[in-house]
Amino acid sequence: MKVADNIFLVGSGDAGLSISDSSDCSVYLIDDGNSCCLIDAGSGVNPDLIIRNIENDGIDPSRVNRIFLTHGHGDHAGGAAYLSSKLNADVYGAAETACFVSSGDQKALDVECAIEAGLYPEGYSVKAVRVHELKDGESIKLGDDMLHVIYSPGHSAGHCCYLYKNNLFSGDVLSADGKIALQAIWDCDLQSYIKTILKLQKLRIEGFYPGHGAFSVARGYRHFDAAAERIKRLWLPKNSIGE
Repeated sequence: MKVADNIFLVGSGDAGLSISDSSDCSVYLIDDGNSCCLIDAGSGVNPDLIIRNIENDGIDPSRVNRIFLTHGHGDHAGGAAYLSSKLNADVYGAAETACFVSSGDQKALDVECAIEAGLYPEGYSVKAVRVHELKDGESIKLGDDMLHVIYSPGHSAGHCCYLYKNNLFSGDVLSADGKIALQAIWDCDLQSYIKTILKLQKLRIEGFYPGHGAFSVARGYRHFDAAAERIKRLWLPKNSIGE
């Protein structure tokens, strides 16, 4: 599903448009004219649905040569091993994501507690796959443009966002209407979260492409403004978890 110039939505679970497995995050594809990359990889449950969506958009899946993870939680990184192998694509992520996903550390990736909470079935795991480490502030060439890496801790350790031509792929930092995703897990940190929100607000982005739910092709900054306004009042931003 084409959502903007060069940008396609190729995966989305039941917290979004339900075009792939119900447990998937939103998976985006950027076509730079030469090759393609994915932002996140879904849960790994029925990953061929993502490949089917790529084909349905008229894109040869063999053109996908890179997968950029926003973080290591199962709904975002669980499909990385399969898609990397199937598409012959390299996988990238922030330091902690690279460490935890490369080693398949289910505890560090919060998979064990997510299974206990009923978010994933027994036996679910994030399969280990080599993840190349990205540095904060690093820029990767995509055709004639650049993909900028922005470390954005708070929701999880090793979370990063990606900025492409004033379009922000925000992972689970923020969803529509300024909602954060604050969870009772070891690596979710409120103070880091607040700093991340205020940092990203300054970007004044247009395209806003979160890991779940509605996206915006213009005026994406308003979602960060909504969260920042509550922070200014010493309130917490609204939380999408537990709704």
